[in-house]
Amino acid sequence: MRVKFLLCGLLVSLLAFTGCTTNTNDNQEYPAQYPVQYAESDPARPSPAPPPSSETDALDGEFSFSEGLDENGFWLGINVLDHVEIFNYRALPIPAEVHNVPEHDVQEMVDDILHNHAVPEQIMDRPVQFGDTINIDFVGSIDGEEFDGGNTFGMGTYVTIGVTNFIDDFLDQLVGHLPGTVVNVEVTFPEDYFEESLAGLDALFVTPINYIAGGDVLPELTNDFVFANFMFLNISTVDELINEIEIVLRGSAVRQYVFEYLSTQITVTYVPEKLIRHYEQLLLNEYTNEAMQFGMDVDDLLGMFGFESREDFLEANRERVETDAKFSLVLQAVAEDAGIIATMEDVIQFFWDNFNTDDYSDAAAMYGLPWIKQFIRNQMVMDFIYEQVVLS
Repeated sequence: MRVKFLLCGLLVSLLAFTGCTTNTNDNQEYPAQYPVQYAESDPARPSPAPPPSSETDALDGEFSFSEGLDENGFWLGINVLDHVEIFNYRALPIPAEVHNVPEHDVQEMVDDILHNHAVPEQIMDRPVQFGDTINIDFVGSIDGEEFDGGNTFGMGTYVTIGVTNFIDDFLDQLVGHLPGTVVNVEVTFPEDYFEESLAGLDALFVTPINYIAGGDVLPELTNDFVFANFMFLNISTVDELINEIEIVLRGSAVRQYVFEYLSTQITVTYVPEKLIRHYEQLLLNEYTNEAMQFGMDVDDLLGMFGFESREDFLEANRERVETDAKFSLVLQAVAEDAGIIATMEDVIQFFWDNFNTDDYSDAAAMYGLPWIKQFIRNQMVMDFIYEQVVLS
């Protein structure tokens, strides 16, 4: 079950490749950002559910991710290349303003790195006061015997006097003591303490006060700092770190450009109605899952957003649904033209890479193997295009 729910989260986050979109401030809706990972799928798939017999069935019936797909994740009965204008996907030109990385973007990422590695100032020259955040260790014992869960093992832990909830008056007993000293804290566990073996017992905690935590101190960007924190990525100098940041930012900008280009700039002359129904159901399924997280019915959730019915909601999101459907057709057109297909080996590799298992049975039961293959193939298509772009 763990794999199924992890995959659910991963697929939701990457759902752009099968049609899920995010809103923009100007009310246009485009697919979410393109992910980096990809793979494929393999097991005995369940038979696709029959197509809905009416619009009402499409809105109220049980949703099937794999409905309308063949065993390889291609749309059944649609001659995609007849409806999608093939473009120069083998050498897509990227404008200079997209792939040239601004210095301020690099500096912003450097600043983020330094802030993420900030450490608190260690104040040692005054006693602990009420409201201080301090770093302490402790070893707890009862009648001279240490007990489980009462030891920090010298790793230190942060507490704030008057805020952090420790038993009895544990933290109050530290007030007035200097950092660098050891305080013997005597407390009594509450009678209703969750660990019954400790409830109501007197305990002694030998508590070193390591330091009072002041404001964050940022490290300097030096070769020593880079080596200590990024050598595991084979980055050991400031110049290498800056170069890697530029590569990451450039890659992100180019991938986003490719994604938006395919989403908005490719001519699609015809979108079959069954694809519209599929992405309507996909959108409703998204909101149904959200409603379930709050213990609500999807109709009540839509009502909170001002929609009187599911039909009103779908009508308001017609442009989004059409964009999703067109994007799916574009990706399949490239896949057909370039001969890209997701294999069983790709699926297994995907699960090994992301979940360290070759058991995809739960995911196949939830999404159907055809949809998983389509998901993987769409990522393969995006990677295929991205790896051959031409920086102008």
